[in-house]
Amino acid sequence: MERQERQANRGDGLTWKAAALVAALVALLAASAVLSACGTQQPTSEFAVAQPVMPQKASEDNPDAWLDALEQNPLDQSFVESLSTFAYRSSAAALSDDASVANGAGEIDPANRMYSPLSLYYALALANEGAAGQTRDEIDALLGAPAGANVPEQCGNLFRVLATDPFSTVDLANSIWMAKGNPFEQSFIDTATGQFYATPFSVEFGTEATDQAMAAWISENTGGTIEPQVKTESDLLLSIINTVYFKGSWTDAFDAENTAPATFHAAAGDVETDFMTQRIDSLQGYRRTDDFLRASLAFTGGAMMTFVLPNEGVSVDDLLSDEQRLAAAFAVDANEDEYGFITYVVPKAAFDTEFDLIPALERLGVQAAFDDRADFSNLTSTPAYVSMVKQESHITWDEEGAEASAYTNIGISEMSAMIPEGEEVELRLDRPFLFQITSSQGIPLFVGVCGNPAVEA
Repeated sequence: MERQERQANRGDGLTWKAAALVAALVALLAASAVLSACGTQQPTSEFAVAQPVMPQKASEDNPDAWLDALEQNPLDQSFVESLSTFAYRSSAAALSDDASVANGAGEIDPANRMYSPLSLYYALALANEGAAGQTRDEIDALLGAPAGANVPEQCGNLFRVLATDPFSTVDLANSIWMAKGNPFEQSFIDTATGQFYATPFSVEFGTEATDQAMAAWISENTGGTIEPQVKTESDLLLSIINTVYFKGSWTDAFDAENTAPATFHAAAGDVETDFMTQRIDSLQGYRRTDDFLRASLAFTGGAMMTFVLPNEGVSVDDLLSDEQRLAAAFAVDANEDEYGFITYVVPKAAFDTEFDLIPALERLGVQAAFDDRADFSNLTSTPAYVSMVKQESHITWDEEGAEASAYTNIGISEMSAMIPEGEEVELRLDRPFLFQITSSQGIPLFVGVCGNPAVEA
């Protein structure tokens, strides 16, 4: 592989100080529940050098506090739109049939896959605060923030809005793991802790204690849904980890008595799995095009899970191959959408996904960050490049609701190394389909493909 060869040979033209910038990016689903580290896991508090004061969730009995939080943390519409653009552009690259994706066992399994664009966005945005020159220009272009936008401030506002929302569980967490003895720019640390609420840790990379502590932190902040195997190298300078954890209950729960086995037509052959069924007795928005049938289910609190069923003759990869087609599949348009009484026939599912996101980022125009052109001089005086961009995710949905989580791990190393009468509509998800989970603010949290719900997590 060209990239691998480039990495293998870069040491010849780089100084001994050239190694790791972002070693851990933790993905998009938010985590409200915290699991305690157990067994031989190293307590994360041992390495923490500071603890940001986290925004407090407003009480459901005090709506004024929630309104105050929204007023005090305004989200620029152009920023929200750019984040959505990033979500679908990066999802098309990450979830495409040639993506570097594996199942929870580490085997290539493109049938089921999920990616958190929000997790990657936060990790990249934070890493970008340490970048300069061409490296920063390329990441800026991918993030797509409008000219003049204060990305750290907008990320901070979104963090505070999500954290204080009393009606939904979307939890973000960030951390920066810094190599002991290496000087880092104070402005970077201040932005990381002040706007990204990143907990700073001082560690010795390449040690079991550090690896266990990082794994414990990820598990804690994904509600125990992800238990990663972390193995750091001694040449890491910084690991930026972002986690996203989501848990929601359907506004209209499925009756388990209506759950029954049926056939799912997977690309590799028919499989038998359990399908949940319910008809909602109120008009629901849907859209039918030449490409797909789309409808959504609401969670209490305002979050949504959207299902996109490709029409016969159209595959999920046909939609994923074109970011505009993908965005159109998930876009709610009051002028285009119709309303009807929808019967949802949804297979129960649970699966894990692992990504190497460097190939996707390279296809999206971020290239200098991964070789000897990398410039992270706003992070550290030590020459550094991005050596890893890894994301792991988990999702499960059943009669009660859905739970999803993700973390993104970016490693930066030393450079040496939306009510008229409606028709009856049935959404029968009995062949590969797309799905998305959005926050109550409409922020895409997760985008995925269900190609075989019979695969166990």
